[in-house]
Amino acid sequence: MNNLLKIPALAGVFLLSLSLIFTSCKKEDPPVPTISLSLESFKGKVGEKTSTIATVNALAGFKALRVTKYVGTTIDNTFGTAGVLSVTSNTYALEYTLAAEGLTAPIRFNFTGEDLLGRTVSTDFVITTDVSVKYLLTTFNWQWTSKLGKIFSLTEAESEQILACEKDNFYIFSPDGTMKINYGAITGTGGGTCDFDGLRVETKWSLNADETVLTIDAVNVFNTSDVQKQVYKIKTFGTTEIRSTQNVDLTVFGGIAYDWTFVWKVKAK
Repeated sequence: MNNLLKIPALAGVFLLSLSLIFTSCKKEDPPVPTISLSLESFKGKVGEKTSTIATVNALAGFKALRVTKYVGTTIDNTFGTAGVLSVTSNTYALEYTLAAEGLTAPIRFNFTGEDLLGRTVSTDFVITTDVSVKYLLTTFNWQWTSKLGKIFSLTEAESEQILACEKDNFYIFSPDGTMKINYGAITGTGGGTCDFDGLRVETKWSLNADETVLTIDAVNVFNTSDVQKQVYKIKTFGTTEIRSTQNVDLTVFGGIAYDWTFVWKVKAK
């Protein structure tokens, strides 16, 4: 082969060798960052608390962690700065108390981590909020619209026992556990319980842990140490109605003890 022809061929081999050397020596970028949550979703009732811990792993170096709060698909501008909280650490513990804002749409916290190379990664913490009995009791006033029970025999059909003077009563439950009853225009007459309106004053209320039992303390105005516990077992509840049962014992009057069904309807404050 002519020496002149060998030169381009040798040059090509040389350049190819250099390319392979530089390629093999070039440092590869670290893996893209990752982000993890200790809890990715939560479902609970208004008033419950939840939390999650976000951790950004960035081998190229940590730059930023941003938390954005959404109500449904809308950014909540009251959170952080215009809805975004900037965190200088690669770990952040978020705590949230479920509130009425989550009843209409899920609450979502988006966590976005960034490394020193400008690469980002994100994940979401989604919170689903259910209405709670406590929220319903303290947000609205409530009045009975029905009392179904049996009086003399278990074999008799249930019948309506609510009195006209009871229908305009409404219960006012305060968040601090105190309460009162507004007896309305018809009070102190009509027989039954209405003849005793005001002789016992409903002063306190409480719910058990799983909100299945409502207890009301009714104090004898002539003897404050005489406190009657009125116990209602919550069967169903919703934004406009609560259904409960209470054991009504009429044996002293020749009747029977039976679980009456009380229907409570919402009354806007």
